Amino acid sequence: MNPYIPTTTNVCAIIITFNPKEGLSKLIQILSPQFQKVLIVDNGSSVFPPIENNTALKVRRNKCNLGIATALNQGLDDALESGYEWAVTFDQDSEPSTEFLDQMIRSCMQIKAAEFLLGANYYHAHRGQIAHLSPSQSVNPFNRTTLITSGMLLRLEFALAIGGFQDSYFIDSVDHEFCLRASQHGAKILITSTPLMQHHIGVHRAGKRWTLALSSSHEPVRKYYIARNTLWTVRTYIWKNPAWCVRQIARLAAEFAGIIFFESHRMAKVSAFVRGLKDGLRRHGIK
Repeated sequence: MNPYIPTTTNVCAIIITFNPKEGLSKLIQILSPQFQKVLIVDNGSSVFPPIENNTALKVRRNKCNLGIATALNQGLDDALESGYEWAVTFDQDSEPSTEFLDQMIRSCMQIKAAEFLLGANYYHAHRGQIAHLSPSQSVNPFNRTTLITSGMLLRLEFALAIGGFQDSYFIDSVDHEFCLRASQHGAKILITSTPLMQHHIGVHRAGKRWTLALSSSHEPVRKYYIARNTLWTVRTYIWKNPAWCVRQIARLAAEFAGIIFFESHRMAKVSAFVRGLKDGLRRHGIK
């Protein structure tokens, strides 16, 4: 069996959780018939449903919140130790289709590259639209610069060989930085043309589509990491991916405008955002 071809028997699912709600049970129910193994890494939840380890489901519970990057790396280690060659990473609030794995493997058959990351296109739940429209009429996966971690298919040995996810990022831009680094190591970054899951980004609120594009309505702590980690990533990759980095700076400006004009708790969020910008410029905390 060629290790560079994912199959239904050599791919496992990894779910990262933090204070999960009832949607976790539904996610497990959807994934369990598709994947031989579902690995859950819980990041110190104060409330967690009673889930027992068995041959098809393993739960690792951290005593405190170590951040999504570290939790993802723990999941990769657990997957490799369990004998798997590939993994798909999921957020707790994503809802994949019942044919998710089959469709992902079918898309992989169209990829010529030896190393690649394949993301699952998705419906943006809060905006009611497909996240990424294909640039052509083809049903084949198409190129992207970065992917979100939820629905990302990766080869375990490759991911770990390039250093896994950046622990010091904790949360936010973890996926962007990983994809940019994977690309530097020769991997193609692609996404399916067909949406294979529904995904929630930010906090749901009512509003017009253009105002929702400006505002993610995250808590202040997330505003800090959005600002800090975006600047960390831009400073690292500005000369290698200038166009992408310019878009990220524009995204920061839009995020700040969203806080000022559309969000509640403005002072706390502005304060956190500005602190994040300062630490991002100083590269404070990065390893």
